[in-house]
Formats: sequence, structure tokens, C-alpha cells
Amino acid sequence: MAATGDLNKRLKRAERLSAVQAQMRRAAEWELAAIQRDAAALEENRAALLAALGGDSHGHLFLEAANRRLRSLAARATELEEAAARQTEAVREQSLAQKRAERGTERVAELLRQERERVEGIERLDGLAQRRDASLP
Repeated sequence: MAATGDLNKRLKRAERLSAVQAQMRRAAEWELAAIQRDAAALEENRAALLAALGGDSHGHLFLEAANRRLRSLAARATELEEAAARQTEAVREQSLAQKRAERGTERVAELLRQERERVEGIERLDGLAQRRDASLP
């Protein structure tokens, strides 16, 4: 029975670890989604600025400011692309960690099931042996 108790504790720990890994994966996915939203907003700003430039002729100062803004947006877009790539990798790593934790939980659950079956088998054999001993003259 001590082995069953130890396995129960291991199973609870493995389940908690799986839950934490799932939360970490979701957090990584949320962060990636935020980066993607920022990139989409940046692209909208760039498109709006280009549309404004495509309209009527603008003064020299406006064109210089628009040029600086476009460069700034391009630099930020590059940063966001790199951040998205890093975060995509982080999501992948968290997913793998979650799968490992789930497999560990499944292994411990299987060990616990086997141990319970073993204990039940022993108890049945003990019960049969006690009935035979009681029926002997």
C-alpha cells in the first residue's frame, strides 16, 4: 500500500506539472498573438501613410516626415518579425514541454493502475487462502 500512496503523490505532482506546462503554453500563445496584433496595426499605419502620400502633392516637410515615419515603421516591423519568430519557437518549445509532462503523467497513472491491480490480486489471493484455512478441519 505504501507504493500506491507514493504513486498517488507522484501522479498528483505530474498532473500539477502538466497543468503548469499547459498554462505556460497558453501564455506563450497569447504573447505571440499580441505580437501579431502589433504587426497588423503597424502594417495598417504603414498602408495609411502610403495612401496619404499617394494623394495630392504634399509639401517638402511632410514628405521628409513621412519618409522618417516609414523608416521607423520598417525598423519596427523588422523587430516584430524577429520577435514573432522567437515567440513561435517559444510556443513550440512550450508545446513540447507540455506533451512531455502529459506523457509523464500517463506513465505514472499506468504505474498506479498496475500497482492497484497487483494489490487487488494479492488481496484476492489472501481472501481465498483465508477461506481455505477456515474450512480446514
